[in-house]
Amino acid sequence: MLATKSPEHKDDIYESVRAHVLALVKNIEAPVRVREEELAKKLNVSRTPVRQALLRLGQEGILNMEPRRGALLSPLTLEDYVEWLKLRIELEAFAAREAALNASQRDVDALRALFAPFNEDNVDAHVEAYAKANVDFHAAIVRLAENHLLEKIWKSFGHRGMLKSKTIERLHRARHSLVEHLALIDAIEKRDGALADRLAREHVQGLLTQTLGGPPHTRTGA
Repeated sequence: MLATKSPEHKDDIYESVRAHVLALVKNIEAPVRVREEELAKKLNVSRTPVRQALLRLGQEGILNMEPRRGALLSPLTLEDYVEWLKLRIELEAFAAREAALNASQRDVDALRALFAPFNEDNVDAHVEAYAKANVDFHAAIVRLAENHLLEKIWKSFGHRGMLKSKTIERLHRARHSLVEHLALIDAIEKRDGALADRLAREHVQGLLTQTLGGPPHTRTGA
């Protein structure tokens, strides 16, 4: 049997701290302190690797490290989300185009499996579950692009999508989103990079337009 990595491994602790912080940011409405000693106790690890993890998250822009005051986590604002969507238009168009060139049939099947529990009749009743599948889908497209720099950017800023489930629900967008995702998967399966680029671009642009108060989609392919 292969030995598992010790929970004291600094990369494991970093991932645990990151997961804790990203879960916390979904539920706060005002800045909060992320206390090193409390987090170390919760994770049952020493304070030093927790401190290192918080410093790393500070460098990634997920929280702010203040001298002699520690880590400050601020809630994500609508402005943060809009800023991220504008960048995502270009990033996801590129990712989808590259994914269409790289994806195997197994990869395509895995993308479809993410949305297998949903259809146009039930998706609006399962917004939270759909939002998770949505996040996993976009992360998978980024991975299929096979571009390490893109993956780093996504990991550093993709947490801004924590507003996603609330946005999907507020805009009553789940049904449109599902149809758009399935169309994008079809384009990737056909290895049509140009179509995948266009559909991904229109998908995020549509979300941005609605977020800013524009009309909902009337097209099913964007």
